[in-house]
Amino acid sequence: MSAAGAIAGFADPLTRVLLAGDGFTMSSLEAILGAPLLVRVRRQIEVPARRLPDHVTDALRVPGAERVLLRRSALVTADQRLASVNHVVAVRGPAAATGLDDVRVPIGAGLIARGVAQRRRILWAGLRRWPDGRPCAARSYLMVVQDRPLCFVRESFDPDLVPPDHLLEPRS
Repeated sequence: MSAAGAIAGFADPLTRVLLAGDGFTMSSLEAILGAPLLVRVRRQIEVPARRLPDHVTDALRVPGAERVLLRRSALVTADQRLASVNHVVAVRGPAAATGLDDVRVPIGAGLIARGVAQRRRILWAGLRRWPDGRPCAARSYLMVVQDRPLCFVRESFDPDLVPPDHLLEPRS
């Protein structure tokens, strides 16, 4: 099933808009919450691309011997409530050139501050598990800058903010 088809299966229009959106996720979640969010980087390391799934390295167009930046982060409220859990894999050179490797700055805010235009290609949407085990809406996409892959992003959303409920299949 295509990403668009998977997104159409979510019952809540807010969930569908967020999953299909090509704007910055942080701004969208802040609008839903009515409060600012902060980025909390849990881990950021360099790893050989060969340690990653083929669908990630193929999307990024990186050979297995190349090193990539692996970032695990979350968007949180001032009182540390999780809004999203994020897994980012970035091509090293472009990540450094665009400031994506700066753990103090959310990716979108860093790109905006540098005047870097980006676009996103949604690769997948569906359900994952939230840290407490509940199903949650999630998506993965490729962020592209100047027609070159910058990073692969997988985002999972707090099911209390972004309802993961699906439409029932029509009966035949």
